[in-house]
Amino acid sequence: MKYGRVGRVFPPARPLFFLLLAVLCASSAAALSPEQELRRLALRQAAESASLWNDPYWRRLLYYGKGLFGGEKSNSVKPEFYLSKWGAINPRLELEAAVDGFFFEGKDDDSPECRFPERYRWLREKLGDPAGLPARTCKEFEDWKAALNVDSAGLVFAAGYLNNPSTLYGHTFLRLHRRGGAGTDLLDYTVNYAAVTDGSNGLLFAFKGLFGLYPGQFSTVPYYLKIQEYHNMENRDLWEFPLYLTPAELDRLLAHCWELGKAAFPYYFFTRNCSWQLLPLLDIARPELDLEGRFHAWVIPSDTVKAVLAAVKPGVPDWRPSLWKTVEWKRSQLAAGERALAADLARGDQAAALKRLAPYPPAVKAAVLETAADYLSWRFYARRIRKDELDRRTDPLLAERAALGPQTTFTGGPARPASVRAAHDSMRVGAGFVALKHGTGYDLTFRSALQDLLDDPEGYLPDAALEMGSFRVRYDDRYNRVYLKDARLARVISLNPWDPWVRRQSWEMAAGVEQADETGRQAGGSAIWAMNAGAGLAAEWRGPVRQLWYLLAEADAGIGGALDSGWRAGPGLKAGLLADKGPFRGLVEARYIAYTFGDTAPLWAGTAGLSWKVSRDSALRLERSWRGKVAETGLYFNAFFFAP
Repeated sequence: MKYGRVGRVFPPARPLFFLLLAVLCASSAAALSPEQELRRLALRQAAESASLWNDPYWRRLLYYGKGLFGGEKSNSVKPEFYLSKWGAINPRLELEAAVDGFFFEGKDDDSPECRFPERYRWLREKLGDPAGLPARTCKEFEDWKAALNVDSAGLVFAAGYLNNPSTLYGHTFLRLHRRGGAGTDLLDYTVNYAAVTDGSNGLLFAFKGLFGLYPGQFSTVPYYLKIQEYHNMENRDLWEFPLYLTPAELDRLLAHCWELGKAAFPYYFFTRNCSWQLLPLLDIARPELDLEGRFHAWVIPSDTVKAVLAAVKPGVPDWRPSLWKTVEWKRSQLAAGERALAADLARGDQAAALKRLAPYPPAVKAAVLETAADYLSWRFYARRIRKDELDRRTDPLLAERAALGPQTTFTGGPARPASVRAAHDSMRVGAGFVALKHGTGYDLTFRSALQDLLDDPEGYLPDAALEMGSFRVRYDDRYNRVYLKDARLARVISLNPWDPWVRRQSWEMAAGVEQADETGRQAGGSAIWAMNAGAGLAAEWRGPVRQLWYLLAEADAGIGGALDSGWRAGPGLKAGLLADKGPFRGLVEARYIAYTFGDTAPLWAGTAGLSWKVSRDSALRLERSWRGKVAETGLYFNAFFFAP
């Protein structure tokens, strides 16, 4: 058996055993008594009469679907997942091999029935629990189940993390609650599906993820390790939604999880990813959900969460704020001088700070010490300090806190934000009219995902844009022509208000097609491929209207025949203001690019926009934009939707 760092995971394949399996089954069948052989043939006949290989549940268990060139094809790329040599492409031969597996004469734990308990539970149900074939004693499987001791299950959504390309949209996994585990939830386990990467990064990482060149595998991982990874290291909130599975559904879930230890599936970032692969697993537990059939194109974790929640009994989700959010809230409860002391205890002259802290009342001292200790923990998980510095600076604080005895420090916690369930749908379509210099234009827009700075951020990351696969088509009344105004492959913006405790920069990157209208060519005739990236600082002001000011240094490049030299590149600056009040959001942004290579004509450009949230999935938007001497004003209606 295979073990992880702190617990058992799904059982691995045994290459030598599976290499000999066909020979063993053949010799076993040849050694059957006449009575056993007749029983085996009778079971095959019963399975054939019922066409069990066409049963939707059997096809789900083996992950069969249409192959690239027609025919049947299972998604698992590991031969250990099949009993038949041709099981990956033939459900009937795989079912016949499973029937033959009833007559395996070796050790119970090595039998097909113990390696694939859910397949055989279903077969016994369909074949009437064949007489004379008692169920195997599967000690390894039962020991694994007993160690998990599962009482219930929940779907966990980890919020998006913009600093890791594979987790831009968030991540989902299952949490298995231990029976009688109230108050010891860190001892629970999770069912997680993830790509097995090889350390590649940059373009190679993206290429492999887009084309399914990474294998994806299931594992059971202790819940506290997931908290450390997402909650502590990446500062992501965790939302858990109860699934209310019955005992029989939990048994099916666990039995199939055991089977998935012998499977691996190609991992595609935008389709067959961590979130999609959980859906067939939940369909096994509760077949009437039919979650897999709801997604046919790209798959976003927030969409899968909404699909699951729409199909199960509604419940109140559990929210675990990120470690930094907890530190930030505790800091907000301190007075200005107390906050400065906490920062010095964590990062400054600790001995001097402890002396300055001494005159304070015990409860205040305790609150400052606790905040400083939590801040040090965050710095460690954020990889700002090493373990030796964490211990050296934390130990004196804990000793001082222990000497104070019980004290009332913090009550309550961070304000609970809206969950992903309240967020607008991921796709957006829009229509509007545009006032141009010499007439009127009419725009149709589409975006596959997910949000920009003027979209309502409720349920998503605040002060961030994450756009993929968007385009704008325009009809120009003056020229009586339709053209592509812009098409964005990707655009990511993360505006982080400057915080001296965190010191996190703001940044952006984008790539796509745009119209270089400043060249003076006819509208729609100046398309170029453009890329830009920038980094800088943002500052927040909270008043009657929340304001976020930002300034970014940028690098910009473009390629296309509309440019005099065919290309251009250079540095620049971007400044902007993002403001919000209730259902209204406003944005004013200006940028200057001093192109120093290729076409060196500088660029002045900017935009001003106001958005009004009409409902969760609709909004009105007024925009004014300019590029060089070309300006336009548009009024748009945007509708958010989900199309599986």
